[in-house]
Amino acid sequence: MKTYLVQDYVNAVEAIASFSLAESWDNPGLLVGSGHQPVRRALVALDATPAVIQEAREKGADLVVTHHPIIFEKLGKIPAESPVYQAIQKGVAVLSAHTNLDTAKGGVNDALAARLGLKEVSLLEKTRSVFWKKVIVYVPTTHAETVYEAMTQAGAGRQGNYAGAAFLAPGEGRFIPLEGANPFLGEVGALEKAEELRLEMLVRPECVDAVILAMRKAHPYEEPAYDILDTQAFSTSEGMARVGYLEQSMSPDAFAAYVKERLMVGGVKYVPGTKAIQKVAVCGGSGGSYLARAAAVGAQALVTADVKHGQLLEAARLGITLVDAGHYATESVVLPVLLKQLQKALPDADIQMAASCADPAKYLAG
Repeated sequence: MKTYLVQDYVNAVEAIASFSLAESWDNPGLLVGSGHQPVRRALVALDATPAVIQEAREKGADLVVTHHPIIFEKLGKIPAESPVYQAIQKGVAVLSAHTNLDTAKGGVNDALAARLGLKEVSLLEKTRSVFWKKVIVYVPTTHAETVYEAMTQAGAGRQGNYAGAAFLAPGEGRFIPLEGANPFLGEVGALEKAEELRLEMLVRPECVDAVILAMRKAHPYEEPAYDILDTQAFSTSEGMARVGYLEQSMSPDAFAAYVKERLMVGGVKYVPGTKAIQKVAVCGGSGGSYLARAAAVGAQALVTADVKHGQLLEAARLGITLVDAGHYATESVVLPVLLKQLQKALPDADIQMAASCADPAKYLAG
């Protein structure tokens, strides 16, 4: 197994579910610990509960990656029984990916849709559009292909069904190396003229940092000249909830039983709608507010959690099946997905699912 740093895990989560996707009220990120801390083993859990922190200590884990932030609201005090105190005391770092993981492609809601077997999954509602960036770098002709390849591998130039899309134009670069410089070309104090190419590539916002890092590593100059420009040409639509289709339609009662079985939960609360179900909206966690939108796009059902009484009444009025499958069940589906994504991003890292990560609720059959 390979020992990584906490910061390597932060970078991996950023690539999986960019922190820029988080809602303004949220608090994801590295909440306990230092990025310089070595990680011999990491655990993945929905929450950093005292039991999870204790398990991390017993298993020699230095990091817990959670969905729910261990610190969410302002802390007036940190009592000894709190998870924050115990994590600090035991030297366990805690990294959280919350609403950024809800929104990210392949995150909580895509995992929930996949668990329910939905096809043709798309955004239920677009909450914002994020415009891409154009990265322009000036590179000597001798190293243009090397820099281009590095930027492409880091995610630049991906447009629709195309990769490596770029524009290159020749020109002349000029610079004077100053005292203390160690120039790739030219001499200190003398004007240098170089044949260069202007390399332009579109970059998704979440890939910009990785692209710039890759470019700088591949570029021969000590101080590469580059620009990062806003562009209105391409944008990425973002939103939390998803909508998709069942392979076969079901009655409301059969669908509720299907959700219970697929999510392996002790019970579900639901309002049966008036129509057979094939188009289904989903939102892990507290997503009852998406009820009207689900009905507006023609979904016959919404699967979510933490549904309020008024939302149950509204579902009955709209004739849409509303299934409350519990907060834990609708979000824990992402944990095995996140585990695989982290293992892929950090080869040979020792990352495990926390055995003590469990639904705190008990279900009594009626």
